[in-house]
Amino acid sequence: MTLLRRSLLATALVSSLGLAHAADNANVPKGPLPRTVVPSLVSLELKLDPKQANFTGTTRIEANVAEATDMFWMHGRGLKISKAEAIVGDKRIALTATEADVSGVLKMQAVSKIPAGKAVIEIAYEAPFGELQGAYRVKPDGNDYVVTQMEPIGARNTFPSFDEPSFKQPWDITLIVPQDDVAVANSAETKTEKLADGWKKVTFARTEALPSYLVAFAVGPWDVPAGPDIAPNGSRTTPIKLRGVAAKGQGGRMKYSLEHTPEIVRALESWFGIPYPFDKLDNVAAPDFWAGAMENAGLIVYRDSLMFPDETSSVSQIQSYWGVSAHELAHQWFGDLVTMKWWDDLWLNEAFATWMGNKIHGQLRPEAHTDRGILEGAIGAMGADSLSSTRRIHEPINDFTQIQSAFDGITYQKGGAVLAMFERYVGEEAFQTGIRNYLKDHARGNATSADLIAAVAKQSNDPKAVDAAFKSFIDQPGVPFVKVAVECTGKPTLVVTQQRYLPLGSSASANATWGIPLSVRYADNGTVREEKGIVTGASSRFELKNATSCPTWVMPNAHGAGYYRFALEPKYQQALSTAFAQLDEREQRVYADSITSAYGAGQVTPKELLAALPQFTTAQVRQTVTAGMSAIGWMDEQLLTSEADRNAFRAKAAEIYRPRLDQLGLSPKQGEPDDDRLLRASLVNFFAGTLKDAQVRAEMGKQGRAVLGLGGDGKLNADAVPKDLRAVALGVAVQDGGKEAFDAAEKHFRASQDPTLRSQLLGAMGSTEDQALLDRARALVFEKGLLRRNEIFPIVGGQTEEASTRPALRQWVDSHFSELEARLAPAGAALVQLYAAGMCSNAEATDVESRFTDRMKSIEGGPLELKQTVEAVRLCAAQKDARKGMPLAFNK
Repeated sequence: MTLLRRSLLATALVSSLGLAHAADNANVPKGPLPRTVVPSLVSLELKLDPKQANFTGTTRIEANVAEATDMFWMHGRGLKISKAEAIVGDKRIALTATEADVSGVLKMQAVSKIPAGKAVIEIAYEAPFGELQGAYRVKPDGNDYVVTQMEPIGARNTFPSFDEPSFKQPWDITLIVPQDDVAVANSAETKTEKLADGWKKVTFARTEALPSYLVAFAVGPWDVPAGPDIAPNGSRTTPIKLRGVAAKGQGGRMKYSLEHTPEIVRALESWFGIPYPFDKLDNVAAPDFWAGAMENAGLIVYRDSLMFPDETSSVSQIQSYWGVSAHELAHQWFGDLVTMKWWDDLWLNEAFATWMGNKIHGQLRPEAHTDRGILEGAIGAMGADSLSSTRRIHEPINDFTQIQSAFDGITYQKGGAVLAMFERYVGEEAFQTGIRNYLKDHARGNATSADLIAAVAKQSNDPKAVDAAFKSFIDQPGVPFVKVAVECTGKPTLVVTQQRYLPLGSSASANATWGIPLSVRYADNGTVREEKGIVTGASSRFELKNATSCPTWVMPNAHGAGYYRFALEPKYQQALSTAFAQLDEREQRVYADSITSAYGAGQVTPKELLAALPQFTTAQVRQTVTAGMSAIGWMDEQLLTSEADRNAFRAKAAEIYRPRLDQLGLSPKQGEPDDDRLLRASLVNFFAGTLKDAQVRAEMGKQGRAVLGLGGDGKLNADAVPKDLRAVALGVAVQDGGKEAFDAAEKHFRASQDPTLRSQLLGAMGSTEDQALLDRARALVFEKGLLRRNEIFPIVGGQTEEASTRPALRQWVDSHFSELEARLAPAGAALVQLYAAGMCSNAEATDVESRFTDRMKSIEGGPLELKQTVEAVRLCAAQKDARKGMPLAFNK
């Protein structure tokens, strides 16, 4: 897509301005723009017909000019600019626009100096619709729609602007659209005027101050179902209008999501102590959207599947609605009301929304156990955070390719976990007060990490220590690894040493320390006590002030609240294992992580890890039960060489987990907890996929065939299997059913507009091991108008699971890379993961590096994606080499 846009740009410049070359200027600002010209109001008038390939627009920017200048910088990418002027009073100064960098930096050269003071910049232009960023077109049902995704730098593809977060000002938006189309934008519609030739002009109220990445609109034959008004709450005395926006005929599917949105908004208002910041709220169910959702002020865009659950949907789909909606609505305060100044502080938006969304989701739906979810997210983030190539939460962003890299587990999950850790340490009420003060102090403006940390630290008992500790977690990479010994010669004391956790084979240095908010629980003469304090330095002493005797056991991460890993001296590691049943559910999970991470670091052998797994399966929490499954899958593929050994290994692994599966059964029970349904789905997927268990596969295949209508009338019966198990059932049915099942799945896919079912059918087709059928599956990607772009990964992702299907997938990715990257941008960097899936040798790492280095240079997020993928392959090779020949016996 980048090359296509550069070609379009060159043609546009030659035809409109007579400039054949972009500026050759070493001083092009690839990071934050100079503050020479600062906008105070932007007026956009766009003429959009979703049926056309291009649209036209006029941008009028009221600005303050800091000092007289004949040149300034702004943004625009792939725009055919027909006229550009700076207006000062009655004087019009012609501007020449030159795209000076592939990132879309525009050099605006004036024919004479623009004086200091107030000026207006007017630019008329034409632009192509984008591919899942900027303003782009979708055609899911034969009708044409326009949707937008401006974050991070899609706005510059749609209108010339100062496209970075620190430029935050109101917007006047006017859309000229076909008479029969619906047009919506960030703010409420104020006027519609009928124009000639079948057009109409829709004018919207002036927005609050917003950065360009939060500007949004949608045009097309949308359904616009009305939701319930969001009733007055606290200091907000007027109701908020709530609507849905869905593709034609799909509006009725938004009933559940619209019914429950008001309670999320009210809960957030109550927690923040600040009313919802905008004049209305529209939830857009986008038929094709590369992100999960986008927090545009007053016009939140979601993948349509997130807006379409009902009371009968799968647990995962219902929980996804609540979790993602709470996340995006939290952004209306964190990100929209207060915005980071630059992309290095993206965590202020995303980490906070992750943490806050979980809090509100859990408050409103306790059965979701979102506290477990944020812990699992933190443990998942520790995988990437253990790489030498990992990034900091607060990572410098110097180039546009680095911005997309910030949208990762470090920002979201690690950032959210760090917030949760300091909330527990500072105290919920004090933390809430700090956040409220931060929002009030910076409302309608921008803020930095230092602003937020200072506001929270101020509410603590030791602001200086909390400020320093907090910054130690956001300003350096890595996972703290805490080793704990117990001294009882005098007052019981923990001897704490810390370093960076590193996996086996890592080339990174372990020499790092943090200010760790250490919280411990311990057994003292039959009483379980808890103490906390900030530990610093490579070695420190942590006195158990309330202890009356030497502790029987010690849990170094009380309630699993800390973003760190731990190891105890052998005596106390065994004691903690013995006390496993006395640990709370989060502590059991971090205890399990202490074992699996020790395995990852080479401190525990495969045999020792396998011996620990039966204990994990006794936990109530599903995440602890399943904690060792990925290790089993890796051993199965990488350490076993004969089919006989592999079959015996799988049979022993099944013995560990089958009692839990038998307890749950393969069918849901009336009134059972949601977690039981989710655990059943995980176990069934493990037995059917990793272990290839004949009994489970037979039952799932039978149910999947019933969904496909095989052996019956051939009609789709989507409810023939519990919805939580439908994906795995369809997968087994197609894997075992050959061409007949594949044909049925494809037929039903082509007839369906249900986004969840479509994704499951695609996943099933892409999971077959029949090479001829896989050729057909991959061909669907390039069949014009068939797949939504967010459906490309479902059809090919399953081909990464089996060694037999990876070579053909790699060849396909390699030969179609440019086409795929263009369709997937700005998510094209993930193609390197598709190619490298399952690789576990240094030779393969070198192949990936050489094959993709040039390709990734100018792709958003590409350089870091490649670096981390190559490192992961080399670490896998180191793990494999270190464990060759080690016994994989299970203890009985």
